[in-house]
Amino acid sequence: MKTLPFLGVMALCAQLFAQYPPQRFWVAGRYDGNRIVVYFDTVQFKGTMSAQARKIAPPVASLFFDPVEIPASYVAKFLTKPGAQQFAIGDRFDLMLGNGTITTVKLTTLVGCETDEKVGNDSFVGALATVEPPGSLINTKGYYAVRRHLESQRSKRPGDLQPYAGLVDAPVRLDVETQMARLLTGRMQADATKAEQALAGGVAPALAAQSFQAADGSLRYYVRAVWRSGRESTTQLPYALGAWMSPVPTLHILALEKRTRGYGDFGLPELPNVVDLGGARTGAVLHISQDARADVLLVDYRDGASSKEMRLLQAIGTGE
Repeated sequence: MKTLPFLGVMALCAQLFAQYPPQRFWVAGRYDGNRIVVYFDTVQFKGTMSAQARKIAPPVASLFFDPVEIPASYVAKFLTKPGAQQFAIGDRFDLMLGNGTITTVKLTTLVGCETDEKVGNDSFVGALATVEPPGSLINTKGYYAVRRHLESQRSKRPGDLQPYAGLVDAPVRLDVETQMARLLTGRMQADATKAEQALAGGVAPALAAQSFQAADGSLRYYVRAVWRSGRESTTQLPYALGAWMSPVPTLHILALEKRTRGYGDFGLPELPNVVDLGGARTGAVLHISQDARADVLLVDYRDGASSKEMRLLQAIGTGE
């Protein structure tokens, strides 16, 4: 059998890569009963927002700002920069809802939000998209992933033999929560300062535990814990710790999350949704609040990695 020389193989691979670029994913939020909002690119308006921009209602999902409707002629000038994501009214995208279902959305309104300032924030351009068929957003988590439409797409629906990634609606069992508290208390005692241990020691942590299924069907947990003694001064925060956990072979910690916010109780990343990205990949939508910044992120979940170590697919946020 005739084989291609090495350089010929490399050239063919490069040609195929150019024809089929790496798949992009974007984080999306529920806009209203049957529409989502998604921002495809970052821009710098620099105080030149279109005079034709029209105010619209804010999205249902938080952290997606207050977009305004902008004309296609204004958006077009931002789509000419190198690497700009191309999109237009009428384009169709796949929406991964997080319940095992992939549905189609059609872009209907171009939008932007002006958040770039001298401190260095970005602004965003994107679109509102109508869900096809209607009613697909009912009983969903309000935060999703979007990719360009694939004709060969197949929904992984609950009840299918194929596993899919998503949050598990059932509460975590009490005996499992008890084990979680024990594991996290051990980590608190190992990692906390002496002053923090003096306040948290002997106090049972308050837990917020979520179950989710990875794309291969394996069960995972995301847990947030806070130790409130009631003895904290006005300048002291309760000790808080988050963890990604696996129940096999026995319950154990895969990765830890530390406080990102210097106020409130947990002050830890939140997990609004888990979605199936296809290709045995699990997407996690995260809310991360810092003292002067708030972001909604879509990351490629990986066992053993904290949110900072997971591959970032898109971040929408602003702050100082």
